[in-house]
Amino acid sequence: MTLLMCVISTVTSCNRVAAALVKLRENVDAYNLVISDVYMPDDNGFTLLEVVALEMDLPVISEFPFDVKDWF
Repeated sequence: MTLLMCVISTVTSCNRVAAALVKLRENVDAYNLVISDVYMPDDNGFTLLEVVALEMDLPVISEFPFDVKDWF
């Protein structure tokens, strides 16, 4: 997160889709980018991506963690 703080003036983090959507809906103009993990405790990053795509005009970067060993 340190690198992001150097590039972007403010970083807001949430560990649940519901919390992220509340923050985004409260003031969508305060955000320039959404970075999300696909695996989240209460839902998944695809749900977040869908809502952001339908309701907000924000770019989204979705991260999908995987173990390289699983691919070989």
